[in-house]
Amino acid sequence: MYSPPYIYFHGQRGYRWRDGTDPTLQKLRSLNDAPHDRLSSLTINVSQPDALMTWLETNNAALITDLSIFLNAYFDAPTPQRWCILFNKLQQEATNIQNLSVYWDWEDITHPGLGRSVVFVRGLALLKVKTSLDIGGFYAKLWPRYLEENMGLVPVNKNDIPGSDWERLLRDYQRGTEHLNPWVDTEDIYHPTNPFFGYGKP
Repeated sequence: MYSPPYIYFHGQRGYRWRDGTDPTLQKLRSLNDAPHDRLSSLTINVSQPDALMTWLETNNAALITDLSIFLNAYFDAPTPQRWCILFNKLQQEATNIQNLSVYWDWEDITHPGLGRSVVFVRGLALLKVKTSLDIGGFYAKLWPRYLEENMGLVPVNKNDIPGSDWERLLRDYQRGTEHLNPWVDTEDIYHPTNPFFGYGKP
């Protein structure tokens, strides 16, 4: 019995299949040619949007049923603009996403990640997701409400448990982010003198 089809896009080029995936699928030049009984679901796990964009040149985005996004916080991680190129394509073509999960990483004051990027969260909210929206990591205070209003799903953070260390870390990160307004703001401004806050309006 093979594992459900699952592909990782974590390098700037190419991709890899999760161990245990049907080798017949892995040998296909395009999953557009896969029999439906072998590809009733497809999970995409992505931290490199350009690599996924390349794959989508020969594979139908409507095959994607589950999308997992990991936002690295290292210095040369993909920009919000690169992610939005992907989101624009998925908005138009990924018509079967059932479940979406997003994790915003944050390392330290020199690697703040995209948790305060209004450009990113506005692009993310364009996706059409039918069943569930899981979020995690470090993100601005208003992001859950914005995503709920625009996507029609209540974001669930399974680690945000009252009294937990994760809750404390997230609240510390969110302090001072209340002014970030994705309903109105359309651009990010980076804080060169206060990199802890990353993207956002001063």
